[in-house]
Amino acid sequence: MTRVILVRHAQSTYNAQKRYQGSCDDSVLTEKGRSDAYQTGVALKGIELDLIYTSPLRRVQQTTVEILKGMEAQQEKRILTSCHLQEIDMPAWQGLTYKYVEENFAADYRCWKERPHEFQMAKPQVEKQLKTAGVAVATSVQQCFPVLDLYDRAHQFWQEILPHHVGKTILIVSHSGTIRALISTAIAMKSHQYHVLQQSNCGTSILNFPTSGHQQGKLQAMNITTHLSEILPKLKNGKQGLRLLLVPATGTAPHLIEQLAERLQTVTIDFILNTDLESSQQNPEQLLKYPKTLQIQVLRQDFPVIWQQILLSQHPVVPSNNIDLTRPTTGLVVACPSIIENILAHILNTSPQHLQLIPDTLSVIYYPLKSPTPILQAMNITDFNWGMGSEEDEGARERITPNSPFPIEFRK
Repeated sequence: MTRVILVRHAQSTYNAQKRYQGSCDDSVLTEKGRSDAYQTGVALKGIELDLIYTSPLRRVQQTTVEILKGMEAQQEKRILTSCHLQEIDMPAWQGLTYKYVEENFAADYRCWKERPHEFQMAKPQVEKQLKTAGVAVATSVQQCFPVLDLYDRAHQFWQEILPHHVGKTILIVSHSGTIRALISTAIAMKSHQYHVLQQSNCGTSILNFPTSGHQQGKLQAMNITTHLSEILPKLKNGKQGLRLLLVPATGTAPHLIEQLAERLQTVTIDFILNTDLESSQQNPEQLLKYPKTLQIQVLRQDFPVIWQQILLSQHPVVPSNNIDLTRPTTGLVVACPSIIENILAHILNTSPQHLQLIPDTLSVIYYPLKSPTPILQAMNITDFNWGMGSEEDEGARERITPNSPFPIEFRK
């Protein structure tokens, strides 16, 4: 099996300023970015990496340096730079703020958000240089399809590297759009699903490729940010809508449920959905040790699909349950793993065989009020301190089980 760990670069100056970066190289890490990248390295400390692939852009190169410091890894560790790992190319928007683009390119912005596979943009073509000044001059303009071009690059990247690293563990440090395209092409998601996967700064994901020379893998973890002291990934696309916390509960690991319960005590839960399956009956009580506003038991095993249909109607208030979506609303769904797996597969529009769901973990789906597209914020969060790096954490790292998001051999 080939294991690929994917990390988005840390916070950059353009991230902090809420500007589109694209493939320009004007943005560098902030101080927070450097600190978070270092903590990501601490979290990955002890994982035996065979090699590292990075984007050539500065914000990624700086992130990689800090990660290696946190891992206490040799700087001469084999690092390869690939142009396929550059961020999505958006020449007309690079450097512009999100707000400016939304207000001044309304039609294009709507296409970008709702039909990313159809989104196109004018791209100047550099065809000659002024010999006297050595300055490149754009002599023509052509239309490019940023998302489709990005997915083509992702396909090419997998084709080039997977046959050469069978059975290896690889770290990829890249960009939000690029990692979304890499995950999507690996688990048979289509380009119109581009905005479904959230990628936070320093968010960490894992793909496993079980057979040599095959580009179809399994997603084992997605956008894990617990090493940045985040209980849950931060909400994007506004603060209105519904967030579902999905727990595939088996009842066989009560200590894991207890750990998740401790995590959720600081999260406001507005309602609970749980099936009447014997394996999940007691878990809501374990996860929530204080009264909540609403509890709903549903006997039908297909209740998640019906629930999603209600949510996608985008009513500000769901009348039957009096749930107000004009504010951040959080629901807890506790069900058997097969139901949770089907929910995730439905959201990603892929087959469950491409998902490596881990029981007694936590996955997060967000339904922004003003967006037709649900967002998978994270998948398979556990409450393990997976290698936080301090001496007192050594025991915790030794206790990591094969079912944690990082089931990789740790150095002794």
